[in-house]
Amino acid sequence: MNKHKWTIGINVAFLLGLNLILLLPACKTDVKKAKRIILIGIDGMGISGFQKANTPNLDILVREGALSFKTRGVMPTVSAPNWGSHILGAGPEQHGITYNGWTTDNHTVEPTDSDEEGYFPSVFSVIREEMPEAKTGFFYDWGALADLVNLKNIDEAEFSKSFEETFEKATPWILENDPVFSFIYIGHPDEVGHSHQWGSGQYLKALEDVDLAIGKFFDELRNNGMYEDSHIIVVTDHGGVGYGHGGLSMEEIEIPWIIRGPGIVKNRMLEMPGDVTNTASTIVYLLGLEQPYAWTGRPALDAFKSSSYSKKSINAYVPQPFSSVKSGLYSESLAVSFEVSDPDVKVRFTTNGEEPDINSPEYKSPILLLKSTRVKTAGFIDQFKSRTTEVDFVKIVPIGKVKLKNAPAEKYLAKGDYTLADKEKGSAKFDDGKWLGFREDDLDATLTFANLKDVQKLSIGFLNNPGSWIFHPLSIKVTASVDGKKYVDMGELTTDDILQTIVNGRNQLSVKLKPGKARYLRIVAENTGVCPAGHSGAGEPAWLFVDEIIIE
Repeated sequence: MNKHKWTIGINVAFLLGLNLILLLPACKTDVKKAKRIILIGIDGMGISGFQKANTPNLDILVREGALSFKTRGVMPTVSAPNWGSHILGAGPEQHGITYNGWTTDNHTVEPTDSDEEGYFPSVFSVIREEMPEAKTGFFYDWGALADLVNLKNIDEAEFSKSFEETFEKATPWILENDPVFSFIYIGHPDEVGHSHQWGSGQYLKALEDVDLAIGKFFDELRNNGMYEDSHIIVVTDHGGVGYGHGGLSMEEIEIPWIIRGPGIVKNRMLEMPGDVTNTASTIVYLLGLEQPYAWTGRPALDAFKSSSYSKKSINAYVPQPFSSVKSGLYSESLAVSFEVSDPDVKVRFTTNGEEPDINSPEYKSPILLLKSTRVKTAGFIDQFKSRTTEVDFVKIVPIGKVKLKNAPAEKYLAKGDYTLADKEKGSAKFDDGKWLGFREDDLDATLTFANLKDVQKLSIGFLNNPGSWIFHPLSIKVTASVDGKKYVDMGELTTDDILQTIVNGRNQLSVKLKPGKARYLRIVAENTGVCPAGHSGAGEPAWLFVDEIIIE
């Protein structure tokens, strides 16, 4: 045989084989095809709320399946972009849903792919295309949700005025029609969070009421022999802070994600990072369907027993204990107590800053905090451990009066002079209302105590954000007096000292003080004056931002 011809033949065969491989569906799976999938969406259920509320039915799901606390929402952390990402398998950059109220006729970002009516491919459209005989259902109590998908791909789409009514409509339809996929959306916790705050008693009760309704729904599935062979996924869109959401805090971004059903690991915390786009990918993976090319999500493979990724998930879910006292600055001693939603959980703690383990002391009664202490607690069931709760209690000397020699800029007055002693630290945002801003001027503050104090440690909060023309101080000098007239040096930081520790963002700079008593302390922090050479504002007035003076 001609060697040259033989080589060509092998290459052609190789290319033909490669082409056949490339033509295979991208997301087909060897996992046994799911009989039915039920997606339950609970709007606004943050991780802390999920752990604090008494939710026995969701807890059963977790013990029967897998739970992730490493799933994240998309930006912005509002409902439509995130629910869209759950059922559209991609983020706002692809599907174009960037705000609540999105419609095919009212949007800014064009989707990367769409049908004739302008809708990005959804779980519903994939099932309709690849399983045309299969039935799907969609039950919801927020009208805007129906604008995110093309309803022509759904067999039953029902709007209700409450989550109770949603279950009243969804339950009999699912029992009678046995759809391959159903999406049940519940908006109640989000509504209560906006009206009563996330984490409030009313908010926790809202989650408990929803859990009760979910339990009744599960009972109906059990009674009709449809529970055990169902894949049930419970998701949310965001958490919340105060009365709202939409920001960048981890309380808003990180969310619980639950899955149970045939072939799913049991009683395990998922350790692989995930996001809301993975929900749709996991659903089509379970159904053995091909994922649209426009999707960016991936199946949550660590939830499947057959996947090697599942071996990375070895911890079971243990509810986290929560404290009665928040980390912060306190002028009085306090007792801190801890509660956990599961009575079987043993709470263990440390007060030396180390992580608690199975050998740490067991928490049985409130811990009295007499001095600055960092308390860390975690819940344990057998060898399994919860997330850690940390209380950083800082005992400070109360400051009676603050007098500034130089007035801060009118735009950055915060609470006035006493901003420096109000026990509230500013964030990395200079316009959060907690900073005093000095334009060119130095900070020159005199603190007055009610009586003589033995001061041992002093620190000052500064912002370093050169991009906004805000710079760290060049130096800090502290002097003390017992009568308000004669001052003596107590401590100082030079430019070299400051440069060793300063970082971008908020800084708490500590000044080592000489032993001694004082009734008055004067702190002078030197403004850099003007933006340095090479800066975009070189030669222009520089800003010095200060938020809190802490005396220990």
